[in-house]
Amino acid sequence: MRPFLSRAPWRFLARPFTTALPGAWLYAPRLTAAGFSLRTTIAALLALAIAFGMELGEPQWAPMTVWIVAQGTRGESISKAHWRIVGTLAGIASAIVLIAAFPQSPWLFFPALSLWVGLCTALGTLVHNFRSYAFVLTAYTCAIVALSATAIADQVFTLAMARGSYILLGVICEMVVGMVCLPNVAAQAREAVTTQLRQIITQAAMAVRDILAGRPPPEGDLHGIFSRALLLNDRIEFSAIEVGREKHVVAFARATLGLVTRMTSRGLGMRSRLLAIPDHSALAGAVIDDTIALLGLLPDALGDARALARIRTDMAHLTRRCADGIAWTTRPLTDNAAIEAATGDRIVLQGMELLLHEISHLLACFADDPREALTPGRFSLPRPDNWHAAWHNGLRSGVAVLTAALIWETTAWAQGALFVTFVCVVCARFASFSNTVLASAAFFYGAVWAAMAAVVPVFVVMPLTSAYPVLCFSIAIPMFIGGLATRNPSTAAMAASFSNFFPYLLGLDNHSRIDELQWFNTTFALLSGLGFGVLVFRYVLPFNLRRFCALFRARTLGNLHRIGRTPARMEEDVWIGGIIQGMENLIAHMGHRGDRLTDAWLHGAFSVMTIGRNLLYLRDFRGDPRIPDNARDDLSALFDALSHAATGPAALARQVRATFERLHGMERTSGDTGTRIALSAALGGLIIVATELGRGNVFFSPGAACPDPRARA
Repeated sequence: MRPFLSRAPWRFLARPFTTALPGAWLYAPRLTAAGFSLRTTIAALLALAIAFGMELGEPQWAPMTVWIVAQGTRGESISKAHWRIVGTLAGIASAIVLIAAFPQSPWLFFPALSLWVGLCTALGTLVHNFRSYAFVLTAYTCAIVALSATAIADQVFTLAMARGSYILLGVICEMVVGMVCLPNVAAQAREAVTTQLRQIITQAAMAVRDILAGRPPPEGDLHGIFSRALLLNDRIEFSAIEVGREKHVVAFARATLGLVTRMTSRGLGMRSRLLAIPDHSALAGAVIDDTIALLGLLPDALGDARALARIRTDMAHLTRRCADGIAWTTRPLTDNAAIEAATGDRIVLQGMELLLHEISHLLACFADDPREALTPGRFSLPRPDNWHAAWHNGLRSGVAVLTAALIWETTAWAQGALFVTFVCVVCARFASFSNTVLASAAFFYGAVWAAMAAVVPVFVVMPLTSAYPVLCFSIAIPMFIGGLATRNPSTAAMAASFSNFFPYLLGLDNHSRIDELQWFNTTFALLSGLGFGVLVFRYVLPFNLRRFCALFRARTLGNLHRIGRTPARMEEDVWIGGIIQGMENLIAHMGHRGDRLTDAWLHGAFSVMTIGRNLLYLRDFRGDPRIPDNARDDLSALFDALSHAATGPAALARQVRATFERLHGMERTSGDTGTRIALSAALGGLIIVATELGRGNVFFSPGAACPDPRARA
């Protein structure tokens, strides 16, 4: 039976008003959002009560930790809690070392602190998910503890232990309340993973179907498939925590996501094959039409095991038809036109065979078929390391900390340590974000809202009474609202900052309350530090779209040349992942996808991705014993030319066409069926590369304009 609330008449009647009007997240929240906000508020108040009972010096850090650790799923919360503990321990240890190494030596201490913050920020850029958070937490935990101990260096160990106590208390409270409120997490995680996989498989299958039908989707839709696959691949590690011992579910899910990108990429290759060979026989046309029909049935079959088994059987039958058709095209022919038509059919059918193999592997992984051999990394989808961004982020953070320290030293500001601390927090925390200015600005405005919300409990409630229940009532309402806003995508970034800083700005203590002057000084130092961080991101090594486009082009073309180099091999997963990551950064700074230049860059990225993947496919033919020695020599010459950075797109296109003509001649004169099939498979890869090189591509035009973030479609 469904829950009463899901079928209550009032919810049905209110739906047109609650989903369309702005602010619906507040007055008509989703039950999941309300549940998250309620349990996190309870956990925060519980942590605060325990901190008061333990006579901790700064009890507000315990509820702050609860809100920082709390995430939408238990896997995310557990992962963040784990890495928060790791980062905290590393941070307090490094703070003790810094204070011990440079006591009462500010201009040895500050450069050392800035170097450490810069190093942690750079390392955080090179890893992902909450491992990155652990590095940045190490940086600003070190800053918090070390700067608090500058005037009382002999108390640094006590301060470090206190900091660790707050963090552990907050983590434990959040974990306990989460376990009580969210039972049966493993089953929900399996269901969520399955639903997400169905959605992305459906999206990719419809895109490939439209490509085969001659109606290729917009470049922005294709980017959405790859970007979503990369995002889900990152989030799979949280599902792995939730499902516990059933690790095979996660392994198959990772493989499925990797195969989604390969299937979509293979569909883009088929687009080029069909453009190069528009006329094909009824046999090839029937295979394409039947594949289109099966892809159309796939979304409904994903939720039905029997229907999915029938689809897989039909896919296997189509694959056999492709193999039979390929063999049929090698029959002896005398007419030149018939020979050319048969070769074209064979190239199309071989492309369809490759595509059907990708789809079959994909469906086998989705169905958890034990016959699908899963070797580590076979279908991985990694994010390549971005050393350029790591260097920039580390340098920017180090300069920001050193500049903030100089301001403190010059002005002798009483709250200078707090100012430098929050500069460290914002510069380390958001350095690895795609749009640092937008993220840090939202963080600043969230703190402004927290300051305004803290006025009532600080200036009205706390002077009147010290009763804990009254305090809870006055702060629970803002906390609950902040939790609701955290689960609303349009307000999530600002709300996260609000929830973090609201407990901090209460200035709680066991034996005293914060006075007005102290509150204003603390709030001003906090907002000044966060605002200074926003200015740093805007003016110190800021993101420049023109420079990014040039770097994206240079890195992509450099990786393309690496495909031809034997010692430094480029792998398929790294090739695809690097281009997807570049497209993500482009979209993050555009804010939309509709203008002509953005579409041109996305089109160029997909075109280069297709070229690279087919060159990787051709690379293996250099050692294929089925093709003649002179064909292998021609392919080796092609890759040797590709390996040189001086080989431009025009020269590469000429080399590809020349190699195609020579292999085509060998295929026509060969009397061995296996040799002809292998040569035509290589011809299929060459024809895709030649087709894509012949199309306009901004990656091959150094003077091509970059998208303008201010433009609108």
